Amino acid sequence: MTCWNYIGNGFWQLRAGGKKILKAFAYGESIDGRKIDTRTANLTLDARDMETDQLILRFAGDEGLSLVERLSLSSDGMALAECELRSTDGQETVATRLLVPLVFSAPDTEGGDVRPAVWTDMWKKMLAVPYDNTMWLRWEAVPLRAGRMSCELTLLYSEESREGILVGALDFDRWKNGIVCSATDADTLEARSGVADGRTHDTQPHGILAGKEVSSARFGILYGKDYRELLETYGNFLMAERAPMQWEHGVPFGFNSWAGLAFRLDEERYESSGNFLRDELMPRDYQNRGTTYVNLDAGWNVMSAEQLTAQAERLHQAGQKAGIYEVPFAFFGQDVETEIPELPGHFYTEILQRDNRGCFLPRVDGALPYDVTHPLWKQMMECRIDNFIKWGFDYIKLDFMSHGGMEGSHYDAAVTTGRAAINQGYAFLSGLLNEERIGRPFFVSLSIAPVFPYGFGHARRISCDAFGTAQDVEYELNAQTYGWWLNGRLYQYNDPDHIVLLRSFGMERDSTEGEAKARYTTAVIGGTVMMLSDDYENPNARERAKKFAGNRAINRIAASQVAFTPVESAQSSASAAYTAAIGGKRYIALFHWNSKRETVTLCAERAGLRRQAVYTDLWSGKTYIDKNGKLRWDVAGCDALLLMECEQISSNC
Repeated sequence: MTCWNYIGNGFWQLRAGGKKILKAFAYGESIDGRKIDTRTANLTLDARDMETDQLILRFAGDEGLSLVERLSLSSDGMALAECELRSTDGQETVATRLLVPLVFSAPDTEGGDVRPAVWTDMWKKMLAVPYDNTMWLRWEAVPLRAGRMSCELTLLYSEESREGILVGALDFDRWKNGIVCSATDADTLEARSGVADGRTHDTQPHGILAGKEVSSARFGILYGKDYRELLETYGNFLMAERAPMQWEHGVPFGFNSWAGLAFRLDEERYESSGNFLRDELMPRDYQNRGTTYVNLDAGWNVMSAEQLTAQAERLHQAGQKAGIYEVPFAFFGQDVETEIPELPGHFYTEILQRDNRGCFLPRVDGALPYDVTHPLWKQMMECRIDNFIKWGFDYIKLDFMSHGGMEGSHYDAAVTTGRAAINQGYAFLSGLLNEERIGRPFFVSLSIAPVFPYGFGHARRISCDAFGTAQDVEYELNAQTYGWWLNGRLYQYNDPDHIVLLRSFGMERDSTEGEAKARYTTAVIGGTVMMLSDDYENPNARERAKKFAGNRAINRIAASQVAFTPVESAQSSASAAYTAAIGGKRYIALFHWNSKRETVTLCAERAGLRRQAVYTDLWSGKTYIDKNGKLRWDVAGCDALLLMECEQISSNC
């Protein structure tokens, strides 16, 4: 049974599964410097709502502030906590940038009470979740350290036993949230509503929320024997609250121009890339439901509206779809006094976001943020989206979305936080890109974007740019190791980025065949979006694509929409092994990215697999046998296996 109990001195505790999970207190502060801490405030109400079984605690401080803690359980057993700041008399307006409903640590064990072993594990890890996927940010499993922060959620867990405690925000409409290690106690963490610093790309403090009462985000708490199940349960809860954008037309297979062509993109190269997909790859089953997408990225504006319309029509006649690219929240130009093409007489300086002194916010990743609450920004974006629709496009990649959530001053005075702003910007774009409004299916892929808020794209790229080297393979798998659970829950598809099989514009050499195989496999197991990107004027690129993108059995796995689950955590790197069940069969993906020769060993019990099983590698056709509960792969350099379990050695699987 899971329950909350007040234990005195401003602390409460959570019990679950016969154990004390954690103890906690709360605090908050107003922008005029007044603070309230439940450990020093007076408890004025300790009540339980009999209908909801919600524990309500009210504390009154010495500085005219009152803090109400609401502790409850969801219908499926997740513990929920939030707090509410008021004036003591409940009449005056309060304003705050920070509320902390949970400052949690290991529970006391008087009288022989049991607590999770993870609290006493000196090797325990904290999952540090990045705010977004720009500038090659990583997911990391790291030791607790004063000031260390994870955005929106964290896990406190043992990599060896997998036992863990998850604490994660459940509301993403007004607050940026974070879980922060205390500066005063190594094993104490704070679940904060109101984080804004370099980790969220902010130079301004978190915006102010004001009213007769101001509530924090809700935070959910889960405890269990396998941290992977906790992440999936958390994702299921969020999915039930807000379903991902639905796409009924299958995993997109196709081509994206960026890695292969970059700013060498022109009409001829775009057309020939689409022809190569249609004539050479689709007959080899690089397609889904008879369709491939041919997508423009940055640099498409070298083509006229007439050329773009003609290309989209040509693709449609060939049974293909057309994709385009836009940066709706960020200005990459240098002259802010440039006229906005869609709005004659108006200039970009009018729609750029400013701080409270009226100065532009600094550039982040090379771009200035737009004020997405400004009516001129909305007019500009409506014109652009309507052009894409009119030209006949079917897919849009939206990039640099984090810029829409910067803290600062907004045109809409009712929008006081960056999180509220990005929600408004996303909602506006979603209205423009609605399938009913457009009159045909239209795929929305978010590229650089925060993990939260969610539900505004069919896909979200799970990493930053990932090209075709061994390092790109490891980096992409880092995101798969800790973010596989987003697929099908917060976003219908995790996007593993465009797949380089020979050489991107940024690579100094061609990838090896092992790197190409591994990079393709990272995409297949992602959930997924399958977009190749090479320069097909190069005959070697064409041959490489035909070799690796034409494996029918592997492409069917990609089309299944299943994200493989990591077998292990890997600190700041990536798991080498992933598993999935698809169509009644078990699959294993194994990776190696180091240059030296090594033996990759997989324990069947650890991976949840049947002992003494026989597997066929879908790349090579070779047979691998689990001997004494161990599957071994001797490998040198970057490479991958994609194994399917067979009944016996002679089976065709």
